[in-house]
Amino acid sequence: MIRYAVIGRSVIAQNYIKGAKLSGKFTLVAVYSRDEKSGREFAAKYGCSKVYTDLYQLAADAEIDAVYIASPNACHEIQSEILLKGQKHVICEKPIATSAGAYKRLKLLADKLGLIYMEAIIPRYVKTRENIKEAICEIGDIAMARINYCQRSSRYDAHKRGERVNIFDMSLAAGTLMDLGIYCVYAAVDLLGMPQKIQATASYLKNGADGSGAAIFDYDSFVATLTYSKVGQSSVASEIVGDEGVVVIERIGLYQGAYLYRDGQKSFLGREEEKEILMGAEADAFAEYILGNRMEEYEKAGRLCGQVHSCMDEIKRCANIKYGKLR
Repeated sequence: MIRYAVIGRSVIAQNYIKGAKLSGKFTLVAVYSRDEKSGREFAAKYGCSKVYTDLYQLAADAEIDAVYIASPNACHEIQSEILLKGQKHVICEKPIATSAGAYKRLKLLADKLGLIYMEAIIPRYVKTRENIKEAICEIGDIAMARINYCQRSSRYDAHKRGERVNIFDMSLAAGTLMDLGIYCVYAAVDLLGMPQKIQATASYLKNGADGSGAAIFDYDSFVATLTYSKVGQSSVASEIVGDEGVVVIERIGLYQGAYLYRDGQKSFLGREEEKEILMGAEADAFAEYILGNRMEEYEKAGRLCGQVHSCMDEIKRCANIKYGKLR
């Protein structure tokens, strides 16, 4: 069994713990929390006794093989570096880093140390993913693509009341591009490849956070339009339109609700999977990489991650998205 620790007490961290248990390859041995009392309550919930409030002490614990990071975005790079230098395998929630350069530097460090360093991004582990890719080959020449993820945040009202909310806090490298837009970028690069050119813009909240954004990915013979927002809800699906058919993906963040429409026929591309099951598949892949299996897949995932963050960098540059202090 791979002995692992968790950084973060959010819902996504709890889902990962459940998924790791489903994989049957991990045992939770430690929790990191800035608040010891909260950390102990969280650890007890999952039958774990070790709690750290000092990350360097966690990194020095020889009984920990790997760490799952689900802390605020701005912490990901420094925490990953400390843990890698402590000889821990790392799986980090998206975004794994705030720039492609930072990701590349840490990936090279992990490679040098013989460690696994990977981004947690659920669509890569959805069974429907390969069916979607095959269906795209059946729609002829691609004419255009629209990739959309607009979901009103449950914390938006708190933000409007003037409360400090992590997901709209640019000092934590948050905002809509990092939270939802990254799924659109992943889908575009994963399903369509790297664009030749990117244009992008964003709308901003009073504190400087990007509340909504849009990007145009130019593929020479067609364009893909990406739209994302955390301040409004959309009912529009994503679609890849060809001259002989269309692939529709209703929930781009999970590659679910996908179907092929061709010759007047609608063909569903796979069953929907529960998030816990998907995180179990993600944890299983992490375990396999640690064990030295499926390494070609691991390297492909790393290349995709680097490409996505290169695109993210260009979107940030075009839209003038900056991280740092709150306005």
